[in-house]
Amino acid sequence: MSHASSLFSSNQAHLLDRVIALVQTHPLEYCTALMCILLGGYTLRHLFMPSNYANIDGPRNNSILSGHLKSLFSLDVVPFHDMLQDKYGSVAKVNGMLGKENLYVSDPRFMHEVLVKGVDTNFRHPQFTYDFLQMSFGPGILATTDSAHKAQRKIGVFETIAQRMTKSIARDVEEAAGRDIDMLYWCSATALELIGEAGLGHTFGILEGKETPYSIAIKNYFPAMARVSPLRALFPLFYNLRPVALQRKLAEWTPISYVRALKEIIDVQDDQARAILADKKAALKETPLEDGEMSHDIMSVLLKTNMELEQKDRLPEEEILAQINTLIFAGHETTSHASNSGTLARVLDIISQNQTIQHRLREEILQAPESLSYDELQGLPYLDAVCRETLRLYPPFIVLEREAIKDCTLPLKYPARGKNGEEIREVMVKKGTICYMGVREANRSKETWGLDADEFLPERWLEKLPNSVAESKTSGVYSFTMTFSAGPRSCIGFKFSLLELKMILSALVRSFKFEPGATRVDWLQAMPITPYPGGTKEPFEEGKHPSMSLKVSIV
Repeated sequence: MSHASSLFSSNQAHLLDRVIALVQTHPLEYCTALMCILLGGYTLRHLFMPSNYANIDGPRNNSILSGHLKSLFSLDVVPFHDMLQDKYGSVAKVNGMLGKENLYVSDPRFMHEVLVKGVDTNFRHPQFTYDFLQMSFGPGILATTDSAHKAQRKIGVFETIAQRMTKSIARDVEEAAGRDIDMLYWCSATALELIGEAGLGHTFGILEGKETPYSIAIKNYFPAMARVSPLRALFPLFYNLRPVALQRKLAEWTPISYVRALKEIIDVQDDQARAILADKKAALKETPLEDGEMSHDIMSVLLKTNMELEQKDRLPEEEILAQINTLIFAGHETTSHASNSGTLARVLDIISQNQTIQHRLREEILQAPESLSYDELQGLPYLDAVCRETLRLYPPFIVLEREAIKDCTLPLKYPARGKNGEEIREVMVKKGTICYMGVREANRSKETWGLDADEFLPERWLEKLPNSVAESKTSGVYSFTMTFSAGPRSCIGFKFSLLELKMILSALVRSFKFEPGATRVDWLQAMPITPYPGGTKEPFEEGKHPSMSLKVSIV
């Protein structure tokens, strides 16, 4: 216990030693007491607290402890979300920890009230979300510097990296001698290099086959987070422990293997951020930017601006490190709500199974110049339609969470049927309720998109959309969908993400033909939805890391 004792005063250390000793010497009694407390809380909630949502229907709660959380965030999560929409409509009651009543909603007007009108006044991210991001990345904010550089300025960086990617894949195809190629690896490697160069002015070298502890760590972050997710209710308790060194020690001591694995991943991320920051500081000191000169990366702009401020106004180093981690997190696996590598992999999976779509897409791309300008890239209608339809049908994050911070009454665009048989046209949301907003289900709503809402039809974007789409008044910032969220907390980097997706996809389809591989692909909830070898039961199951093997041939 010498490590722990050094972190506290003698009285605090003595108390901590006694608590840990009690748990270690009386584990059965400790667990029994904990279960009694939990069961007591559950009993009190159901015997003495009336239901806030007695008339809203929902699935039966089969778990006293976790409610429907496992079903909402399990690996094979899609069937449960589809069932909620198909059986209960635009709003359903679901249970959280110890039977806490929450709501699952796919209604566009309800979402507008939460994500646009009620931001920070009626609704906010649940506290455990803030706590977890703080523990993972530090006090950073997601995608705050997009305004510093317009997406159009990055077209040269995208083109250079696309060329490096196609050369590496071509070499891989030649060396594979008929073997399938793991295209998820190349999608992830390309996304990491893009955010490295465009955001940080840093090259990871992964496109040239340089696998590093950091590239492995960032690839494993979401699967690790998915396994920790059922413990989300405990995040505020853990985050409020001080000092921070105690948090790290408890993560090391925990008997839960996937918590320890996540802690190791975060440590690798932190080490890499410190190395990048040191390199950037040294480079700026050696060759400072002149007044009015624009850097090619966002981090140089941030550092230059920070250095020009008075000492009292400067961001502390820990916050800059958090910005680095956040920027990589936002640009590699997710640009807030749209995974670049995951969406690119999804498109390749789709067109490998539909050669007609792939052939039409390739024909359009081959008719365009090989070196595409921003306007030329945006002027490819079928490429745009394929991207829009993929993002509509397959959003990487299928649910958004918001917590009500005061009682409020919200209207529904599509009325639900209550338990009493009457229509529900508005919902009285109680303070503390977690609203799970079904992004996938809203994007597939038959009331909004018509009876063919579940079909992959890029052609729908080349024609006039049904009147019901405009009438739904969906608040999403992109193409009447909720994929990039809505309102002031939406993904402000989505244009960067779309440009990246189109540029890399056009380079791939121009150079290669894709067909299904020998191994079945299962798309599982590993935050975000991620491809795994068929039959995977656990994100960290031995030999079952994320991958998507396709048959690839050079055009």
